[in-house]
Amino acid sequence: MTTVIELQPTAASRERATDLAPDLRAVPTHQTLAVVCALLCLGTPAIAAVVCAGHVRTRLALGDLEGARRASRTTLWLCCASVLITMSYVVVIVLGADGYSRVH
Repeated sequence: MTTVIELQPTAASRERATDLAPDLRAVPTHQTLAVVCALLCLGTPAIAAVVCAGHVRTRLALGDLEGARRASRTTLWLCCASVLITMSYVVVIVLGADGYSRVH
């Protein structure tokens, strides 16, 4: 006995795919921003942002739209945190160098 599996999508599944397609494209991954932050900024939030950006695509592939949106927001938040940490380090270094140069 041989079982035949039909690989053609049904009309109902095609309709569902076209209904979800605009929503799936509307979720930004922020992957480029995360990679730039990982290369230029300090701290582990930038590396976590790269990982979280990968979760956006995974969630979209699984059809979890709300999870993809949450991962997208988390990626953006982590990128902002990385930039703020880097800027605070730069300010501390500049102020410390100014104080050091006045003493010596």
